[in-house]
Amino acid sequence: MQDANHNNYMMMGKADLALQYFPMAGDKITARRHLMSWIKRCPPLWEGIRQLGYHQRCQYFSPKMVQLIYHFLGEPG
Repeated sequence: MQDANHNNYMMMGKADLALQYFPMAGDKITARRHLMSWIKRCPPLWEGIRQLGYHQRCQYFSPKMVQLIYHFLGEPG
């Protein structure tokens, strides 16, 4: 999420962010799979988060990763 005063983004759990993009997914696992599918289908986003230190076992996105996701996918909602 963005802090309007400082343009800071918060660390977010992958499943929590995924549910914001896919609230009708039914569960966190399905939502997370959908989000990761979208991310991997956008090569600049996928490469960007990997360069920021993302790996498959990560349970959270760093603030910079969240910012990059919002840049390429738009903010959820």
